[in-house]
Amino acid sequence: MGTTRGLGNTDIEPGTPRWGSAKVDSRTNLILKVKDLDKVFVFDAGTISELRIGRVNPDNGERPEVDLTDAEAIEKGVSRRHATIIRKEGGAIHLVDKGSDNGTYLNGQKLIPNQARILRDGDEIWLGFLVLNVRFERFS
Repeated sequence: MGTTRGLGNTDIEPGTPRWGSAKVDSRTNLILKVKDLDKVFVFDAGTISELRIGRVNPDNGERPEVDLTDAEAIEKGVSRRHATIIRKEGGAIHLVDKGSDNGTYLNGQKLIPNQARILRDGDEIWLGFLVLNVRFERFS
């Protein structure tokens, strides 16, 4: 139960390019919504240093900040430590695949493991077959 199941060919059709804003500051929330579910994760973008994305480790109970266990993560090919979201100097938010078995895609483009790609409002992240929609919202 604890091992990520290989899904074979997880290549997806090329996504539609998105040109949303990548500008975030201390008054911006990063919102990750699991597609087709009511599961939403909200983070203050100004305080992000690193957010781990994956599922709970049944061996030690370790949970990532974006825990997708309850979103059929195992069945959809999400690794325990699938990807991370990091905030780099200057404030931009980036997505990094951590060498996951089934890959991480940003708007249909497969990420090279351990190479950061900037996240923008409206982006779509594929972790195996699980999809996250990215939103940035200003708050007062």
